[in-house]
Amino acid sequence: MNHSMIGRLNDCMEQNYKDFKAKTLATLTKEDIFELAGQISAMEDVRFFMSTYDWLDETEAYHMLSHNNPLEVLANVWKDFLSDSGCSFEKALNPLLGRDDGDPYEVDYDDYD
Repeated sequence: MNHSMIGRLNDCMEQNYKDFKAKTLATLTKEDIFELAGQISAMEDVRFFMSTYDWLDETEAYHMLSHNNPLEVLANVWKDFLSDSGCSFEKALNPLLGRDDGDPYEVDYDDYD
């Protein structure tokens, strides 16, 4: 088990996802799933992004752990950017984390190196 704040956050978000699937997805109709497609997609994206790179530093991870459901918090932010292929995950998180790193809609091709 990873004892860093980032590791704890990833473990917590994995549990958030398991809980979401057990409580929400298992009881939805096909129509309900269609209505929640954006939220489901955002959660899947956040899980993937967070597992591939340390997008947050230890202090930011500690802050996110103060939320009851950090996966949902991050997914709610990311969901607003799903239709903007030019927005990076990191830039989408900046306002939530109190970072002043420019306009999240401004494409920075250095993010893709």
